Amino acid sequence: MKGRAALVLIAVFCLAIALATPASADVTDVSGSGAYGESVNVSVLTGSVTSGPVPSVTLPSGGGGPVTDSLVNVNLPGVLTTGLLNVSTQGSNLGSHSGTSTSSAQVAGATLLSALAPSLGGSPLLTADVISSQCTSNGDGSSGSSTLVGLTVAGSPVNANPPPNTTIDLLGAITVTLNEQIVTGSPGETSITVNAVHVRLNLDGVATGDVILSQSRCRAAGPDVLGGGPGAGGPGGAGGPGGATPATPVTARPNLTG
Repeated sequence: MKGRAALVLIAVFCLAIALATPASADVTDVSGSGAYGESVNVSVLTGSVTSGPVPSVTLPSGGGGPVTDSLVNVNLPGVLTTGLLNVSTQGSNLGSHSGTSTSSAQVAGATLLSALAPSLGGSPLLTADVISSQCTSNGDGSSGSSTLVGLTVAGSPVNANPPPNTTIDLLGAITVTLNEQIVTGSPGETSITVNAVHVRLNLDGVATGDVILSQSRCRAAGPDVLGGGPGAGGPGGAGGPGGATPATPVTARPNLTG
């Protein structure tokens, strides 16, 4: 009788421990992760120009990879010329807390919107030796970053590692967002989109439209995934689970000459 009572107590004790132990943030789905090099949809004095997204990769829900693609160059006269473009995405360790998706995109030797040089003191809107972005999502959240080597905007040098969502306003009608980070998180899901460069044009009669260079996307979903981003329990961040605090935009204004 005493032995049976002891077994019952042990079973109750084990059940209490199981209920008190937090469930692991297993990652079971990384669909939506991917990357592309460039996407152009603009109208300029020379006409309408649409390109991309190219090169482009996407990750299936079950992960795998790395899935990669590349393009030797892009040649859209007056709008965008580049050297080599590389993109990659990968998902690993699914079914565990350490399940992870990672993505990256890189564009070399970019010159953007040289057609606007007469309005920008003789310089193209943007030039760079390398424009790259990368991201990670796992059971603890999402994070990302951008690196912009040799970057100039309207002829003025810009920091190679700008803070998230750095914005540069030109002529009151052109917005250049550097290291644009869009983070979403909810119970069971976390995701991030990182655009190394995002240009929005609203220059009446001269240029309108949208250009994105080096986009990386990462997503992780599954039981008890802790949705959030940098500073909210995401990789490389601090703090507990929950939604990330949006980055405060930083505004820079290059000196236009000519």
